[in-house]
Amino acid sequence: MEPLLNVRNLTVTFGSFTAVDRVSFDLHEGQTLAVVGESGSGKSVTALSIMRLVELGTRGKIENGEILFRQPNGEVIDLVQQREDDMREIRGNAISMIFQEPLTSLNPVYPVGDQVAEAVMLHQGLDKVEAAERVLEMFRLVRIPEPEKRM
Repeated sequence: MEPLLNVRNLTVTFGSFTAVDRVSFDLHEGQTLAVVGESGSGKSVTALSIMRLVELGTRGKIENGEILFRQPNGEVIDLVQQREDDMREIRGNAISMIFQEPLTSLNPVYPVGDQVAEAVMLHQGLDKVEAAERVLEMFRLVRIPEPEKRM
């Protein structure tokens, strides 16, 4: 079967600095991929590039390569060629990222439940009450202590 994700010769630059140089790998359905390396080796830039977030608000640029993604309907698309509107539909729905440091992605000023519910409403089309119920269900599934207090 075709890979779920096929990254080929990915090169990402920031100005004249090459942060990722011709990276290639496949990820098949059901597999777990660990991207391991020293600080500054391009792990986060690679992940952000797959989601096409490296180009938003930074000087990062995907210079070369393909990021082929097999969608749930079986169609294979090159994420590098997708419009931002299309990527917004894909991010969080079909592709998401687990960050190592939650403070880089979650704002400690707001309840975590509200922040997760915002993504659920955006990607699953739920209203505020339905999203809150879904978030509580997810928090219970991953055994977050006292999930109601996190809302």
